[in-house]
Amino acid sequence: MAKRKLSPQQRETIRKEIRLSLNQKKKQADILRAVAKKYGITTITARWYYKSIVRPVKAPTPKKAKASRAISYTPRVQATNGASLRIVQQVVSLADRSFKRVLEAKKLIPKWQSYVKKEAALKKLESKVKSDLRAISTKASALHRRIQALTSN
Repeated sequence: MAKRKLSPQQRETIRKEIRLSLNQKKKQADILRAVAKKYGITTITARWYYKSIVRPVKAPTPKKAKASRAISYTPRVQATNGASLRIVQQVVSLADRSFKRVLEAKKLIPKWQSYVKKEAALKKLESKVKSDLRAISTKASALHRRIQALTSN
């Protein structure tokens, strides 16, 4: 079955009706159903019109070309009173501490993975035991009712 083609005037009317409904603070689902029913389109198509109003499509912005440096960068050496060396030492010590923590974490990962696998297996086992318990409980209660029915006479 061919899709129904809307005229440009109908498209504008749909958009105006959606804007009006939005201004009236109606729910999105109600707006889409009403528009779809009125114009004989699907709610998915109505959603397309709704989205074009709520968040209009922006034209892509042209990207600026990066300026290439023809001159090579050579850092200037400044005369300091040792502040630069202290900063460098602080950065190096921080990097060392971070590296040590990463190595410790790397050692703990296999143990953590085994615990996660064991946890998943135990959860699976737990769900199986619960379902078995439910089945046995229902059978036991059914037998109990049967016994009571037979002995109550």
